[in-house]
Amino acid sequence: MASKDPPQNILPLESFSLTAAPSSTHNIVWSPDAELAIGCDDCVFVFVPEFSIPKASNGGSGGVVRQYNETTLRFPTVEHRSPELNRPIFNLVKQRFPDFEYTPGGGGSGTVASQGSSMNHLVALDWSPCGLGRMNRSVLAVLTGSGSITIYCEGASDGMNAFKLRGRNARTLSPWVAAWGVGAGMLLPLAEGHEADYTKEYITAFAWARGTGSHGALLAYANDDDEVAIISVQAKHDSSASPGDCGQWRVEEVARFVAEGPHPKIDPTDPDYSPSGSSYTLSWARNYVGFRQVTIHSPHEHMMKSPSVEVGKVDSNGVCHYLSTDAFVVWEDLIWTIGESKVCRGMIATPSQAKAFQIQFDSRPSSRIAKHNTDECKTTYPDPENEGLTQNPITGLIIHPPSLSQTTAMPSYSLVRLSATHENDGWFQTNLPLPPNPDDGAIGPRWATEINQTIEHQLPRAMAYKPLADADSAGSDDDSADEEEMDADSMEGSDYDPEENFAGLDTEDQVHISRVCIWGMTASPGGGVTAVFTSHYSTVWYGRDTYAGVKCRVLFGRYDRNADRSQEADTALTTKKLSTEARVFEWMYGGGPPVTGVLDSTTQDNEEQVALKDHFAMIGRSQTCSFCGLPLEPMGKMARCGNKHAFATCATTGLPILAPGMSRTCGVCGCKCLKREDLVSMAPQLKDIIMDEISAELCGGCGGKFIN
Repeated sequence: MASKDPPQNILPLESFSLTAAPSSTHNIVWSPDAELAIGCDDCVFVFVPEFSIPKASNGGSGGVVRQYNETTLRFPTVEHRSPELNRPIFNLVKQRFPDFEYTPGGGGSGTVASQGSSMNHLVALDWSPCGLGRMNRSVLAVLTGSGSITIYCEGASDGMNAFKLRGRNARTLSPWVAAWGVGAGMLLPLAEGHEADYTKEYITAFAWARGTGSHGALLAYANDDDEVAIISVQAKHDSSASPGDCGQWRVEEVARFVAEGPHPKIDPTDPDYSPSGSSYTLSWARNYVGFRQVTIHSPHEHMMKSPSVEVGKVDSNGVCHYLSTDAFVVWEDLIWTIGESKVCRGMIATPSQAKAFQIQFDSRPSSRIAKHNTDECKTTYPDPENEGLTQNPITGLIIHPPSLSQTTAMPSYSLVRLSATHENDGWFQTNLPLPPNPDDGAIGPRWATEINQTIEHQLPRAMAYKPLADADSAGSDDDSADEEEMDADSMEGSDYDPEENFAGLDTEDQVHISRVCIWGMTASPGGGVTAVFTSHYSTVWYGRDTYAGVKCRVLFGRYDRNADRSQEADTALTTKKLSTEARVFEWMYGGGPPVTGVLDSTTQDNEEQVALKDHFAMIGRSQTCSFCGLPLEPMGKMARCGNKHAFATCATTGLPILAPGMSRTCGVCGCKCLKREDLVSMAPQLKDIIMDEISAELCGGCGGKFIN
């Protein structure tokens, strides 16, 4: 446990290696609860954050503490899901399940995809807002090459999905289940008032809407017919469900519109044709980003009810840019009030350039862009002034939490590009002031320093090419074995003496031996920590892009937000709206403010907690030891009888937990809380208070989510 007022940034950020074969960019994403998901060729890795701090002899932290423990989950995503997966969704809303002939594969109108897809590799992934998964967690949406989105979530456990880590229970990840899907033959119900036109569509992009409330979410996706569909997603989970249960889902399409943009389509055989589009944001049209207003008239206030959603008939605003393949949009997480107008800002990665935009989303009338040719807006070809960067696309762009005390002309952002070499100094860019890193004093985040050290590493030419020379002379029989050993990094651990074997070596003739690909960048929920997913390659020998050949690493870094004391209030406001898990992660690893009552055993209950425990005080005084029958006396977080039989107490009610299986364990503070159904049995006269004021998913002590 930690002290009452620990120093910030107490724990270092530990990078780690990963056995993976990345095939797409934007493949690393953080959930609202600081879970980290990484997408590879045919699978997804999920890492659970570590919240425990071991004790040391001097009272501080001791031992090796990593932000992610050993409970890594890896599950494949290549399976073609059957439409039967969505049958329970149709049954819930009492709609007839569509009956049509289904064959596994792709769909849509594309020349290739409409014929079916034998490959179903991972294309994009993103976490939902909190509240859709079990214990109020997020679910993971995965888009694959078949043109379908599959929603993965934790199934109900058997109560045994926890293990002991440093003397306390920690959360593990049991195999996740596919709850439902859409696209490539998987169909969804339509909300009332919408006509059914079921087709085997091919999905090209998707995005979750943020901040729509805690009882549901909106998911938008685009298909290859330039249509955008908006889906209402709600879920209900039984805390005592049988193992493997994925919950009850109400998922229905509530809106659909055509988003073709102002530019006419061009045939691929046209000399001016260039590929465009992306799976990582809803970039719906060629060389154009449009902003369409979506209004939720009746939000998800009542669980499992269809909301009323209205979509504007035309774009409220838009901007023309040359957009190549993998262009994407990132929004700033704040709505500004300028005068009487509400303004949103963001960045567009073209992807060779980063362009800022600002829109007034409550303006009337609409500033619709008229139909025109790309020659008129000069977006047929890329900007020649930035020709040097067009071959190195932006693969990750994050917008940092804005400062409420001062307004900047454009959002504060950082970006990375795909290729980092010694000849390319533009692979990392930011408009933030960069004080010395608190970890090592270097300028910029630590991951940027690590990448820079890798690509700047040099060896004399004769030493660098020594493994290749040995391989050429070894003979064809040992080619495969030599290929495995030709790693420039292994030179440091070799058993030959450079002075003996390279006498008279020309040390002036040196070569750079490494290059790095940066596949994606993401920021933690509070913005205090950034992470990049990289792969390391040699510049002097050829490698194999397989799980055995590619060396992938996830690197971490942080921006010292507290170097500027004027931002402390902004940091507190930024983290206030986060979940308990996210706030603790920011405190432990991102330099955020301390979280009261999480890792501090001396913290006093607040007024609401005291009032709730007072309701159960009478019941607590009547309880006796389950071993000897003697009265129990409360002692902090424990209760003890005269024979010194000790019982943990419920963090929500203060009642002793007298039998196993009656409580749930918080994944953050480690406290136990009695199950709500057991509380009703113990105090039926307090049923209304129990059902209204006690959560079945959140700890009553710190607000963290239960692990089982």
